[in-house]
Amino acid sequence: MNKTSIALIALSIAIIGCAKFQNEIASNGGLFGSYKGDYIVRNDSGGKIMDVWVLHDVIVQSVESGSGWLFRDQNGNPVHLGGDVKVIRISNSGDVRLSDWHEYHAEFSTKSYQELYAK
Repeated sequence: MNKTSIALIALSIAIIGCAKFQNEIASNGGLFGSYKGDYIVRNDSGGKIMDVWVLHDVIVQSVESGSGWLFRDQNGNPVHLGGDVKVIRISNSGDVRLSDWHEYHAEFSTKSYQELYAK
């Protein structure tokens, strides 16, 4: 093995070991490019949960032209969100599970998310 090969291997290990790079890989779903995954997207207003999307096999991305988020719901409709939004990409090893969440939209319910699903 020549010095160039050794240097490239060392650089690759250093980059992959970088915490920021590891966060980006987890966020994108892979090392090269972005890949679909399962997400929980929560939209709050005034300290109350207004919407919860439980999404399977989608991409949730930050909007390039400003602040906010863009994804397609389970019906294929594009959804743009801004403001108080929490986006969680579900990993197989995490404490957060899709089954812990319920799809919810305040405009279709007379009760709050907490009233309906508090444990």
